[in-house]
Amino acid sequence: MTPPVLLDMTRAVGRRWNGATPSGIDRVCDAYARHFGGEALAVVQLRGHARVLSPSASRSLFAALDLPTGQFRRKLAALLLRRASSQNLSGAAYLNVGHSDFDLPAHASWLRKSDVRPVYLLHDLIPITHPQLTTPHKTRRHRGRVEHALRQAAGIIVNSQATADELMAFADGMPFPPRLVAPLGSAAMPVPLRPASSATPYFVSVGTIETRKNHMLLLRAWSNLVEILGAAAPRLVLAGNMGLGGKAVRDALASDPQLGSHVEIRSGLDDAQIAQLVAASRAMLLPTLAEGYGLPLVEALQMRVPVIASDLPSLREIGQGIPTFLDPQDDAAWAATIADFCADGAEHRRQLGKVGLFQPPGWEQHFAACEDWLAQLPRTVNNPCMDSDNRIYRPATQPHEQGQTAQC
Repeated sequence: MTPPVLLDMTRAVGRRWNGATPSGIDRVCDAYARHFGGEALAVVQLRGHARVLSPSASRSLFAALDLPTGQFRRKLAALLLRRASSQNLSGAAYLNVGHSDFDLPAHASWLRKSDVRPVYLLHDLIPITHPQLTTPHKTRRHRGRVEHALRQAAGIIVNSQATADELMAFADGMPFPPRLVAPLGSAAMPVPLRPASSATPYFVSVGTIETRKNHMLLLRAWSNLVEILGAAAPRLVLAGNMGLGGKAVRDALASDPQLGSHVEIRSGLDDAQIAQLVAASRAMLLPTLAEGYGLPLVEALQMRVPVIASDLPSLREIGQGIPTFLDPQDDAAWAATIADFCADGAEHRRQLGKVGLFQPPGWEQHFAACEDWLAQLPRTVNNPCMDSDNRIYRPATQPHEQGQTAQC
């Protein structure tokens, strides 16, 4: 009998318990729940101590994900009172795609006792490669996750070649488990048929308002634009919840009424509201200092909205040559490019001519690659499926490759 897939729901459960707005990683967790929820057993951890729900409790948990917060809390409490799964889990694939607690000793102990094959999705190495953008605590925890994955995983999934390259650089000669480079899918955004027009052009930046996202550069660029254009300067909407360093953005707007009249923060927006905002904007702005993937870029291009983004390997990788890429430290270049887009300049017209060619990565292709790769993983963790050159598994991505057999 084929062992079940175990899907870690710790992050998804925690977000719904707290009623939090989903982040990019949360969207990935939800996509995995939709795909594997029909057959998988749900796993919920508390500080690394894992509880595997029974098949019936797992179905109930997956079905409860769309409930309002209060109802979800009551349902979860009832489910956790049920008896845990008594199935033999030896050899089962355990998927953790939410960075949930796999740096903790209790998690490693559970792996040894249950004899499952752990597979982790690493979204980025940013707390390690850019510790100045986060806290020492978060850097320590993420280093623990990555080191654990390299030492203990049956396999590692990464969302981009850029993340794979950073992982290899971090490992610095450590033995690698098999890896899958699988771009993340993007669900179709609920775009209105006729986006609301705006008398004054505006730009939008979507993402948590935190130091890493580099919103302060946008404020400096907008100060420049307001000084030059006055009341004719475009508007800027920062769509996201407050994160680490977000207070500096809010304080800067409060201390400069003229700037504050052109820039606003909107938090707690749902997908439909985000889609409406992006669809009617002149362009999406992503001045981020570090990024593992960049779902807002994908979602904007999917809606045929131009993008101005930081010149980072991961964003170039998924942008298909369409966005305008700028140095995330060059305030003047951002101000000049935004002014060009306001005036329907050459660069804006170039993007409008190419944005319709964007081919968004799909979840169907992502999961087809994952399932094929999971089926090839060795039954024992310390048996990496790779050649002496440490070659990474890659799924067929081009139409003429679809009939080929994937190789490790």
